[in-house]
Amino acid sequence: MNYSDKLTRDNAVVILVDFLDGFFPGIKTIDHDLLRRNAEAFARLSAVFKMPTIMLGEEGDFRGNFFPGVVANAGHAVRVERHTPSAWDEPEFQRVLAGFRRKKVILGGISLDICTLQLTLDLIAGGYEPYVVVDVSGSDTALNEQAAMHRMTQAGAVMVSWASIASEIMKDWQTPEGPEIGKLYQDFSYWGNRI
Repeated sequence: MNYSDKLTRDNAVVILVDFLDGFFPGIKTIDHDLLRRNAEAFARLSAVFKMPTIMLGEEGDFRGNFFPGVVANAGHAVRVERHTPSAWDEPEFQRVLAGFRRKKVILGGISLDICTLQLTLDLIAGGYEPYVVVDVSGSDTALNEQAAMHRMTQAGAVMVSWASIASEIMKDWQTPEGPEIGKLYQDFSYWGNRI
């Protein structure tokens, strides 16, 4: 993996992992409202750039419901249900991902040290290049969160934020997407001083 490679709308896939409110009891390292807003911003940027997107998870039982802000902005996403900690173990996921013919994968999910970690390790083993959006995730303790980021980094993944990849893909405020990304920053980040 070349760590200086830039992400573009044409070389990457977005994966939204388990943005379900039933997992909130285990999330202690990030404010739940902030996590919801960050996850919505992540889904919105995938729509702004019209990037191929997979939305993972299944509603019901202890999992609860998908975040409304994510659902409202992920109409373009292919939904894949699964029953495994790593989506890689779901044949439908591998089929959909392979169909996009892109090796760079931008992923973020509610549990950094469980489903996001497991999928990231499997993506690397499968020949993909994961970029993990850390501010759309949380864990039960800061120690577990740090351990997960270290393990993913040591395995070859890149840690990013939703705002950093939005700027990286946009490249220029003069592009048609520039005003939309500016609005994302204003409405969903501290840059806009509205949260």
